[in-house]
Amino acid sequence: MCVMAASLLCMPLSFSQNISLEQITVRKPQGATADSFEAYSALDLERLPLKSPEEAVDYSPSVDLKKRSSFGIQQDVSLRGSVFEDTDIAIGDVVVNDPQTGHFNLELPFTSADLEGVDIYKNGQKINFVPKKPSDKGFLLKNSFGQHALWENLLSYNFPIFSIKNRISAEHKVAQGSRHDTDFDIYNFSFHSLWEADTLKSELLFGQTKRDFGADSFYSSRFNQEEEHINQRFLSFKIGKELEAFTLNNTFYLRRHRDKFILNRNDPSFYTNYHTTYIYGLQNQFDFYNDFFAGLNLERETIDSTNLSKHYRLKKGFFLGLKDKEIAKFILNIRAGLDYYSGWQYLESGHFGLSYPLRDNLNLKFSYDRLWRLPSFTELYYSDPANMGNSNLGAQRSHNYEWGFDFSPIKALNVSAAFFLRNQSKTIDWGKNTPVDVWQADNVTDLKVHGADFLAGYKFSKSALDSISFGYTYLNLNKSGPQSLSKYVFDYNRHALLSNIGFDARGLKINFITHLSKPVNRSEYATVDLKLEKQIRNFTFSLEGTNIFNKSYQELQDIDADSRWYKMSVAYSF
Repeated sequence: MCVMAASLLCMPLSFSQNISLEQITVRKPQGATADSFEAYSALDLERLPLKSPEEAVDYSPSVDLKKRSSFGIQQDVSLRGSVFEDTDIAIGDVVVNDPQTGHFNLELPFTSADLEGVDIYKNGQKINFVPKKPSDKGFLLKNSFGQHALWENLLSYNFPIFSIKNRISAEHKVAQGSRHDTDFDIYNFSFHSLWEADTLKSELLFGQTKRDFGADSFYSSRFNQEEEHINQRFLSFKIGKELEAFTLNNTFYLRRHRDKFILNRNDPSFYTNYHTTYIYGLQNQFDFYNDFFAGLNLERETIDSTNLSKHYRLKKGFFLGLKDKEIAKFILNIRAGLDYYSGWQYLESGHFGLSYPLRDNLNLKFSYDRLWRLPSFTELYYSDPANMGNSNLGAQRSHNYEWGFDFSPIKALNVSAAFFLRNQSKTIDWGKNTPVDVWQADNVTDLKVHGADFLAGYKFSKSALDSISFGYTYLNLNKSGPQSLSKYVFDYNRHALLSNIGFDARGLKINFITHLSKPVNRSEYATVDLKLEKQIRNFTFSLEGTNIFNKSYQELQDIDADSRWYKMSVAYSF
């Protein structure tokens, strides 16, 4: 559904394009008007109490962000009941899912100052983090401190070199953690360069994140002194040429991820694993006559691991489609793809989106997506006394359907709803029949998921009460499979409700965000987050609090969520 932020952030559930920017700030993903999506701009994100850019998605009731810890550390994303391996995570439309395990997908290699927006394609099960473009000028210095010995420092500087725009950013975060052995020390760095001429454009993005942290019970409740060290680098280089009849874009990308896992930080010799994965690839896309597109993908994934050994796989892909095309008032969007993956042969995917304006203020939409995912290297090859991978796993496939509408009867009021269905075959999960058995990776079941999203928001004028909005998602999963115990698939939220009340009193912006969740196998809980912000000339002062009433709850079985966490910040920018 949508984010609950002050300027009715939750409106971007594919609303009609005649919504005024005075009502809502929406950054529209290119070529997605016939799709179901949520789009958050940089202004939207600034009004949320974010501990890291990754946590922006946690303010959508369609997304269940299962946090082992905060600040971007070990956060599994579930989109409409999917598991953390199922959702594609992209940086600037480059998918960066880690082939070792989806636990690492949401480790973004850039700072809090580098995020322009987030697009959530719910029916297509993809989240795209859009990097902020460098500009001719701009400087940001931000310092924060808070509970649990938290200190944060951020520096971001935009500078031109001749006709090339550049930005360099560096960030450091350190804290003791809100519970035993969840301390962390994080360094983020990025460099972004952009050159544009009349018909040519090139863009270079490099990012790195280094994260050292305590991992109390992250993977097993039997071990409460785990420790992990992450070092990730990401590089993408894009070059494109745009003419009147066609556009050609080429993207080269490389992602390297290193992980050192220690089962007992007080005795590293007892059990320590090292893993290094590489993803490198080339994407070519050719757009012609403003409506049609086609492209080729080539990608190689490798792993070198003390537990999983050495493996690699190669993907070759072709796709073509039609961008948003208006035909007799209908807006049509089509994409078809065919990929050859070594070991799994040919895998097909597809998308069909249709939008129709029944009235000026009422828009009807339908989406269909055919998706697949391969097992991770962990699901294929991991082995320990409690978990056993399966090298014979097949590809998981799903058919996703969605019907919805956007309705804006008056300028200040917006309402949307969507009903969705997912038929999933050969679902990959870790299962077992009795508590004493080992967890076994398998294509455990066929799955039917159905549910609904609903949103209503109202924007006030000439009032200290700026806006009020609500978002709700209902989920139900049915299975047909032999194993009685599931490790991941059936740990989901049956009901999720988010509400936001935003105030703007003489430049003091206040947002109260309430999140109510009712999981199927854990106790229900409600948390309240808060952000206050005041700008005085070039200075911005803010107070942010998450779980401000100190609710005890779990987002993952046997792992306690963070307790109350306040922080204060002072930022200087020009």
